Amino acid sequence: MTFAQLAKVLLVQACEEHDPDHKFILRYERELPRHGDDPRDRTAVEDPMRAGEARAIERAEHIVDRLTQKHPVFNAAFAALRIKIPVTLLIGCALVGGFLADPIGPAGHINLLNFPLLTLLLWNVVAYIGLLYNMIVPRPSRDRSQPSLLGLVEWLLGLAVKGRLSRLRSDRAQSPDEVQWIAASLASYAAHLLQSSRDLLITHARSLLHAAAAALAIGVMVGLYLRGFSFLYKAGWDSTFMEAEGVHMFLSFLFAPASWLLRIPMPGVEAIVELRGTAKANAAIWIHFWAMTTVLFIVLPRTLLAVTAWLRKTHLVADVYLPSNKPYFRRLLKPYRGKGVLVEVLAYSHRVKEGDDRLLAFLSDAFGVLADIHMGNSVQYGEPAPHFPTDPDRGLCALVLFNVAQAPEETHSEFLEELKSTIRSRGRSNMLLVLLDCEAYAQIDHKRRLKERCQSWMTLVKACGLQALKYRDPSSPPDGELRVLPDCLWPGDFRGAQ
Repeated sequence: MTFAQLAKVLLVQACEEHDPDHKFILRYERELPRHGDDPRDRTAVEDPMRAGEARAIERAEHIVDRLTQKHPVFNAAFAALRIKIPVTLLIGCALVGGFLADPIGPAGHINLLNFPLLTLLLWNVVAYIGLLYNMIVPRPSRDRSQPSLLGLVEWLLGLAVKGRLSRLRSDRAQSPDEVQWIAASLASYAAHLLQSSRDLLITHARSLLHAAAAALAIGVMVGLYLRGFSFLYKAGWDSTFMEAEGVHMFLSFLFAPASWLLRIPMPGVEAIVELRGTAKANAAIWIHFWAMTTVLFIVLPRTLLAVTAWLRKTHLVADVYLPSNKPYFRRLLKPYRGKGVLVEVLAYSHRVKEGDDRLLAFLSDAFGVLADIHMGNSVQYGEPAPHFPTDPDRGLCALVLFNVAQAPEETHSEFLEELKSTIRSRGRSNMLLVLLDCEAYAQIDHKRRLKERCQSWMTLVKACGLQALKYRDPSSPPDGELRVLPDCLWPGDFRGAQ
């Protein structure tokens, strides 16, 4: 999954969560149309979660297309959430800032114990200690509520995103409720995206901060050397608490790696004694020591950390995944988990072909590609309800298919009541669905007679405490059956239940 695909999925999530009554996104608009045999369904058994993720992405793209057509503001939302930081400009500013800092000043006097690069080095040491702490201490044991540099960066990014989204307006919104829904959806979208991409944003921020720190140190050193060609820098030191021996020990420890690499011996204690007081000795050797120390302990580590963070960021971008542990996605991916629902199609007093592709596609769309659909079961007039197999790991949906060409009778009511008792005894996650097949009757009668016969069947089914679904009704809109199906499941829609 790409980051752009994740953004679309999360946008749809936010819009649906703020529209539980299907007021702004209708039921049929949320269903992904499928025509004929979908080859992805054949691979669902081998890799169901991958198939579920692919279907979730396609569904989100389908809904986003409809949303952006009705509300162009959502196009602006995608643009607002693409925060791009010009890396070259950031590093260039750090270089220029370090160059213009002029830490020595016009006097040209360098205090070996108060050298500006010492402050820069100490700051980086503190940063390294913080990074080491983050690596050693497990994340759950840390209090994320405590302020940190990375948390501050994340907060600033979130603030910037939400600030942009708050200024977006939809000129096509027709009501205050619609405006409120759009605003709430966009705010949730920003929060979901920031939460899902937290590691990605933090890693990207780390790479930029490390690169900027290295560039800042380089800028300071370049400025120091360039000014050294035009000005005379003199070195000295003074201290209230330290003597020459202590200063020599400190500088020898600090500059030991630089002295070894530059093959320049460290001045002895006598030279340190002579430097005490007003700066009077040429500072070239000390500038070389400080420059090499800066390269070893700031430029190289920061560059390595920046490259490492950048590579990890690239890996995270290529490895984006759905937050499938969230309740929304658990419901969405439910058809691709476990064994799926057992669907028993009971054709009452007529026969249904096992190879009825349209009915099979309809039931697959309704109950998921992992549903175990049994077709061709015919119940003769007056026969009792059959016994269904028992499987504790999967729910059951008994689907009764009536032909509206037949007249509804009391026998049909008794059959439905018997099925209700069977479903009720099996407990939760078992459902009953009544379908009225209108196709045959529609071919031999006109619309008014079809409407009257459907009304008679609807009245009988309603008297049993059920709601029938008209199937293959020529007057219904495309995907009309899927739109109303959740309301027709008795005693409730348990397809997404956990």
